[in-house]
Amino acid sequence: MTAEQGALRHHTSAAAHHGHAAEFHTAASRHYQIGKDYAHAAHQALVAHGHAMLALEHGQEARDCYAGSAGGPLPGCVERAKIRSPETSLTSPPSLSEAERHTAAAWHHVEASRHHAKASTHCDAIHYVRAADETEAALGHARHALHHGNGAAMRHAERDISPSAKPASNGAMDTMNSIPDASHGAAFAFAAAPGLAGQASPPP
Repeated sequence: MTAEQGALRHHTSAAAHHGHAAEFHTAASRHYQIGKDYAHAAHQALVAHGHAMLALEHGQEARDCYAGSAGGPLPGCVERAKIRSPETSLTSPPSLSEAERHTAAAWHHVEASRHHAKASTHCDAIHYVRAADETEAALGHARHALHHGNGAAMRHAERDISPSAKPASNGAMDTMNSIPDASHGAAFAFAAAPGLAGQASPPP
């Protein structure tokens, strides 16, 4: 498999997993905003986390194809890889609710999927540098989605162990405990709302 074929395959897979993560985040968000079924929301978040991590992995593999780590660099991408901007720490307002973090994560998942689709188009047209830039943009959104998902998970855990928590939510802790924490690479993501791809600006 050539580097170009590998990049195209990873873009397609990453976009699909981001889309699936968005769907499950939508379900989690609805449980918070309408049904208040926190245990079910945690289950939806767990499934979304799996898709988010796979999307991130495929995105990183696509980046490696352009940079040359997976079968040789594509034209014009070696120098671009050398000047790649360093990753910065992610922060967000601590006052965001679970639903607001769901919405923020959803927006980033949708945007990541869009950038992977554009990268695939550029790669297929042999515009490798443009494709590499779109890949970096997608990875940035993926990291932000995971960051907001982690924040929502922590809020959920705090609610679950709170003395005032409802008995119906106690069963959610087993689901939450089964989710890998940030030390395993990244935390999980939440909620996607339909139509976010056309939103002019991201949530907090």
